[in-house]
Amino acid sequence: MAGYNEIRGLRVKYLSANPSNPEEGEVWYNSTLGNLKANVLSPATTSSGGNVNTQRTQLGGCGTQTAGLIFGGEAPSLTGVTEEYNGSSWTNGGTCPATKSDMHSTGTQTAALWGGGSPSSSGSYLYDGSSWTGTGAMTFAGRDFTGGGVGISTAALQIGGFISPGNLSATMQTFDGSSWTNIPQTFPTAANTGGFASCGTQTAALSAGGPGSATASLSWDGSSWTSTPSLNIGASAAVCRGTSTDSVYMTGHPASPPTYGVEIQTYDGSSWSTSPATFSVGRSQGAGAGTASAAYVATGADGTPNYTNVTEEYNGPVVGVTTLTTS
Repeated sequence: MAGYNEIRGLRVKYLSANPSNPEEGEVWYNSTLGNLKANVLSPATTSSGGNVNTQRTQLGGCGTQTAGLIFGGEAPSLTGVTEEYNGSSWTNGGTCPATKSDMHSTGTQTAALWGGGSPSSSGSYLYDGSSWTGTGAMTFAGRDFTGGGVGISTAALQIGGFISPGNLSATMQTFDGSSWTNIPQTFPTAANTGGFASCGTQTAALSAGGPGSATASLSWDGSSWTSTPSLNIGASAAVCRGTSTDSVYMTGHPASPPTYGVEIQTYDGSSWSTSPATFSVGRSQGAGAGTASAAYVATGADGTPNYTNVTEEYNGPVVGVTTLTTS
């Protein structure tokens, strides 16, 4: 009777070294190491990062998983404290002259933008890695901008928020590094602008969630908004990081407060997936930074009784070589 190899015509490769560019799912035997190897997809993971020095909520944040920045917020008093993250610990940076929460925030650890905030403000500031400097005023005084800031400090997009004295706004404006300009387009779902989360660039952004329609998801191409597939788990006051076609949506209120989310959802440009990985601390109104495959969420409201100082990191699925057996 013919064996499996004769029927299928498949054999495990016998190699003296791992192939330089193996295909996903490829299996081989490394004779030098005496190991059966495979190039497989490892699952997403979460892990603990360094605790923040000043726990708070409704703050600004930007940067990457290994070069992050948080600033402002309620602690519970309003603060201008800035902290820098190196992937393992937080250190204090230059304090902002403004003490606000719910501000626009975007950029990098050494080139960040802070705009508006609560109490309702039109002021904006730039961070150079050591100190904050006042820059051009926003086109209107407002707050609840935490979810609507995308881009970089010299090409930013601000979406919606609350305009004084507290009305929800669908207004959009851009920042060029020195001044803000209103653009004629508006966000399609004004009721969401008090709690949605956004990511991407000035000309290619993604916005999702919010209290008006908690599963809503829309993409921006620089001139118009288009509805995209809905979130699997609706939420507001979450963190969204990545690009308009490769993003991660983390934590938030999956239901009315005091529910605090640990969920992680990812978007590939065509659909949302719920990650099997979750955080250990549920929270909303935290700060986050990074990409769709390497991000973090720091501090925020966790209801015990107010804020958490915990940072948790997310790393997405990765294709890589692993050992199946050892001789």
